[in-house]
Amino acid sequence: MRALLRQLRQTANRVAEYADTQIVADAITIGSAPDCHIQLLGHAVAPEHAVIRRSGSGLNVSARGGARITVNGAATSSSRLAPGDVVEIAGNRLSVLEQPPGFDAAFAVQQRADVSKSEFESGFRTELEQTWLSKRRTAWTLLLLVPLLAFAIPLATALLHRSGTVTPSWVADDTFWSAGPLTAAHAQAVGRKCEACHQQFFVHARDQDCRKCHDQVRDHVSPAHLALTKLGPPGRCGQCHEEHHAPGGSLIIRDDRLCVACHADAHGRFGSLEVQPVTGFAPGEHPGFMATVLEPPGSHEIERLGSISRGGGGDPEPQDWRPVRVPVLSGHEHSNLKFSHAQHLDGSRVQRTSDSKPLGCADCHTLAADGEHFAPIKMATACSRCHELTFDERSPERQLPHGKPRDAMLMIEDYYARRFSDPTMANAGPVRRRLPDSPVVDETCRDAPITCATRRAVFEITNQFTRRGCVSCHVVRDNGSADIHQRYEVQPVRLIGDYFTDTHFNHRLHAVQKDLTGDEACLSCHKARTTSESSVLMLPDIGKCLECHGDARARNRVTLQCASCHAYHSQS
Repeated sequence: MRALLRQLRQTANRVAEYADTQIVADAITIGSAPDCHIQLLGHAVAPEHAVIRRSGSGLNVSARGGARITVNGAATSSSRLAPGDVVEIAGNRLSVLEQPPGFDAAFAVQQRADVSKSEFESGFRTELEQTWLSKRRTAWTLLLLVPLLAFAIPLATALLHRSGTVTPSWVADDTFWSAGPLTAAHAQAVGRKCEACHQQFFVHARDQDCRKCHDQVRDHVSPAHLALTKLGPPGRCGQCHEEHHAPGGSLIIRDDRLCVACHADAHGRFGSLEVQPVTGFAPGEHPGFMATVLEPPGSHEIERLGSISRGGGGDPEPQDWRPVRVPVLSGHEHSNLKFSHAQHLDGSRVQRTSDSKPLGCADCHTLAADGEHFAPIKMATACSRCHELTFDERSPERQLPHGKPRDAMLMIEDYYARRFSDPTMANAGPVRRRLPDSPVVDETCRDAPITCATRRAVFEITNQFTRRGCVSCHVVRDNGSADIHQRYEVQPVRLIGDYFTDTHFNHRLHAVQKDLTGDEACLSCHKARTTSESSVLMLPDIGKCLECHGDARARNRVTLQCASCHAYHSQS
């Protein structure tokens, strides 16, 4: 039913005015309740006093709950209505009007003129006495209900749950005490098992409870170093990682103030530890970068850190090498590898065997899945495409085993023993063009075959480990032994997989820099075209980063936070 309701009232200067309202409902309710379609005020008006419904082609009004109404001056409990009829309820007049086009009914309502402010309030239940409850009854009910629902029942279900008893899902459990939702990772891991982190009732989650899952997480400062500082004992995990209150659903705090609060006063807080002060990521506010490299014991970097090398002469064993930190611009690494980036990137000297084009960075360096590191470069997967390990032009298909010096020596001896003793091998196979810088060897043998084979094998072994071959890329030590198998020692290559062990740098995101892509993007940071020594680090310092990045105060720069590059929990 669509009805037009016209409210009639007089202003303070006795001018009559009205306001029209449209009502769409199956039945029009009348009463003092605020949710009635027609609200009438007065102490004699019930919350739901009467209701008007359609009855055939007309309207019918009926009182509710024993209430009384007056229609055209006659008291009644129900009556049919027609245009011109007047319904009175406690001094309020409801006149039935001719319905305008598009409406099923129309009413004019005139409120009592003597309605006081208190009667407006009577339309709402504002006092407890207006309900079936009393103050005393309500107080006692809540006194018993709150401890029961919020403490006794959740505590009982928590104890039953920990004992393995399944409780009904509708019973209040210990999640009633939860201060908020879990982060997505923790919700996936523990679900509703509060006891996974809260082992003791009414006790904050302890560090040992966190380390049951996060057993690989290290402290920011090791206990040995912490004793040298003035920082005091570390706080709980939960002091920084506030579960249930994590902003944005993340437990990782990225506010720079957390870091700068200590590192700005590095000399005062870190005691004897050599830590440079940091106040921001801007010129003069952040120290230059330090790279981690491997150094043999006895080097000046190790001695500076107070390390002790083994006694005796000669090169140290690989397990004696230690990681040290050196400035990226002036530091060097001793990897026992000979390699020239400048030579390999010179297109006039080195080309790809597949298409004769100059080598690029991606020909050797393959980005790992994490986007930060690179897969280790191996002889079999990268170098062997251009560099063969052949040793005799008469046998171009025979190659020495890489990484096994003694096996290479034995292969050379076996090859020449057969060659000088087997007449069919004298002219077997095509002879490859002699390699540059290879010595001219007289292959004529006038002695016993075994003598010629031994002499030729010793010559080739010496050639591989002193003039060309292994010595071209590796550091080889000649200990002067009379046994040719023991004389030459190839020093192991000692490369570190990550120069910045406690920082993050995403190479994939930096593969495109403004208008630079591919090799040009790489070479804008790494000076490989001009570096001919493998000991040079080729790492950019902070000045290169500041060309594009800055902290929150910088303008026209990509904003970096401390946590964008640095890991609070050390991984090494």
